[in-house]
Amino acid sequence: MVPLDSRRAPSAWLMTGAGMAVFALAYAWLWITGNTEVARSADPGAAPASLWAAALPPLAAIVLARLIPPRREVPLPAVDLPRPRLRREAWTLVAVAVLMALTIPLAQGDLYVVVKVVVLLVLPLVAFRVIRADGPKTRTIIAPVTWLAPLPAVLAWFLLSQVGPLAVPLTQDLPDPVTLAIASLITLLTASVLEEVFYRAWLQTRLEVLYGRWPAIMVSSLLFALMHSSRIDAADPLLGLATIIAFQGVFGLMLGYLWARYRNFWVIVFIHVVTNLVYVPMLLGRL
Repeated sequence: MVPLDSRRAPSAWLMTGAGMAVFALAYAWLWITGNTEVARSADPGAAPASLWAAALPPLAAIVLARLIPPRREVPLPAVDLPRPRLRREAWTLVAVAVLMALTIPLAQGDLYVVVKVVVLLVLPLVAFRVIRADGPKTRTIIAPVTWLAPLPAVLAWFLLSQVGPLAVPLTQDLPDPVTLAIASLITLLTASVLEEVFYRAWLQTRLEVLYGRWPAIMVSSLLFALMHSSRIDAADPLLGLATIIAFQGVFGLMLGYLWARYRNFWVIVFIHVVTNLVYVPMLLGRL
């Protein structure tokens, strides 16, 4: 059993500092080039969002989460896995995340969903089985779940991102109701749930044990941002890269911190659902 914060290796500080630098450079590049409003969605007709809309709601949630501790302190994760085996699992997941970033721009239409399921679910499960074939089956992550403490952070994020002046209106064309319902269900399962299982529950938690909380959050959130590499335009790759880091990356920072702080999987899934589900702005627009 190896507690997370029993060490602070130089590599951990380097990973945290490098991650912070990447986020700062992304925002600086967008600001310097005058791209202070960019489309956060690839859907045709999607309204642009400001950099304030990208940064303030997640940062407000992080600050509130920092101020409101769990009912009982969530212990730094420990695992019953041998350390070499844990390291192989973690870096296999990193490789899978990189593969996802490289593959997803090539996937079109229905193939997009198939690629996500194969890369983010099937490959990790096969890898876990192969890696663990030479040892006993053991428990993985052990941590209590906190329910009430995350609610202020979630509420602040919701009000700022979905209700207040920073909310991005729903402007894109929508399909017929049946197609929309099916597409929403597929998105819920393959994005809101599957992405959180892979990037937070599997990847981030293992990196936390190996390197510390903030290095893990930085790495997992940047890899989460790179999963949206299909939105990078070959004509201006720096703009595309800065955009997904500023929007999806900072969103991943918030989800990663809430996961590390409270270990409540359903809270981060709820936030992801609200972000992706078009029914939310449709309902709020009628109120």
